[in-house]
Amino acid sequence: MIVPVKSTARAKSRLRLDPADRRRLAVAMARDTVSAVSGAAVVGRTVLVVEEAADGVSLATGPGIEVFLTRTAELNDAIRDGLTAPGLGPDDPVAVLPADLPSLTPDELAQALGRAAGHRSCVVPDRAGTGTTLLTAQTPALLHPRYGLGSFRAHVEHGAWPLRLPGRSGLRRDVDRVDDLASVTGPHTLAVLGRLGVDRPGLAG
Repeated sequence: MIVPVKSTARAKSRLRLDPADRRRLAVAMARDTVSAVSGAAVVGRTVLVVEEAADGVSLATGPGIEVFLTRTAELNDAIRDGLTAPGLGPDDPVAVLPADLPSLTPDELAQALGRAAGHRSCVVPDRAGTGTTLLTAQTPALLHPRYGLGSFRAHVEHGAWPLRLPGRSGLRRDVDRVDDLASVTGPHTLAVLGRLGVDRPGLAG
């Protein structure tokens, strides 16, 4: 599993918080995401692709988690960097999961990966149905990341099979806007929000 982690110093800029608090929140969401990945028994290896070494140190706290430092801030290029991580074989299945899915559970991820296993490539849309959360491929050569505006459609048009999940699934509930925080269930994220003493719907920005 490749988990690209945008620099937490720049992440979630649309949330109206000071930079230090925004970074704490980004780290917490990434920790919840990585925790879910680590808890999914079907995931044998997790590679965190980070822009900053400090983020790797903060997040690689569990077994089987590796850190790969990328030189690019562009998401798709960072994912391609991750595909060059040592030990990834040409016949190994691979998946990509962004680090802003704090409500994801290990069971949700395991079930989705199980359903995706029979397809050359598979894509899960975000809650809005336009972006992408999970992207899988049976081999690294079949993984063609096209994250960005309209990425779900782009992935499907280039051969990824669409895996439909209910909107309540933690695998679809990425955090892009302030409203997305209202339904967060991840313990690390909830703890940070509590320490900040903020009302989730009030984090406008």
